[in-house]
Amino acid sequence: MKPLLPVLLAICCILAFSGVCGCTSTPARHSAGIQEITRPVGDTRTDLGTALEELDVLAGEGMANVTGMEVVMVSGTAANPTANASTWVLGVRQDGAPHLLVYARGSWSRLGWNGSLPDDAVSFDEIVMPGDLYRRHAATIEGLGQETDLLLENGTYVVRSHGDRPDAVTFDARTGERIA
Repeated sequence: MKPLLPVLLAICCILAFSGVCGCTSTPARHSAGIQEITRPVGDTRTDLGTALEELDVLAGEGMANVTGMEVVMVSGTAANPTANASTWVLGVRQDGAPHLLVYARGSWSRLGWNGSLPDDAVSFDEIVMPGDLYRRHAATIEGLGQETDLLLENGTYVVRSHGDRPDAVTFDARTGERIA
């Protein structure tokens, strides 16, 4: 029984020392209550061109496999008047399987997709990019509200109001002209 007494004494000394050390230090700020520790997130909207450049960089570094990938749909959510969106989604086919590539808050992620995707491929060299489309038709698109959603599929852009109004405008993706 004699070895038990020194062990218990050592444990009590450690606990007492820990409590005293914790109680003698002063906080850096003299305030009470719960304090906010999260930082506000800034506007993380990005234009489609920048998002695609980042995907190319990832592919070049071997971090993303884009070999044989065919983009068939592009969607932008909560785009501002300069076509910078909070989220970009690419509907792609690769190795016969549909996927969604999602760009949000500065990074890409890949999701499996069981739904259908459009048939026609999107060639970014042959279309008007969203930023150019929004500049060209600024008055029309701003009439939909400060935030819009856009969808590019089968050679057509559809720009919708992001809010409660169901307004939408359609454009030819190759020419940028409004479709009546």
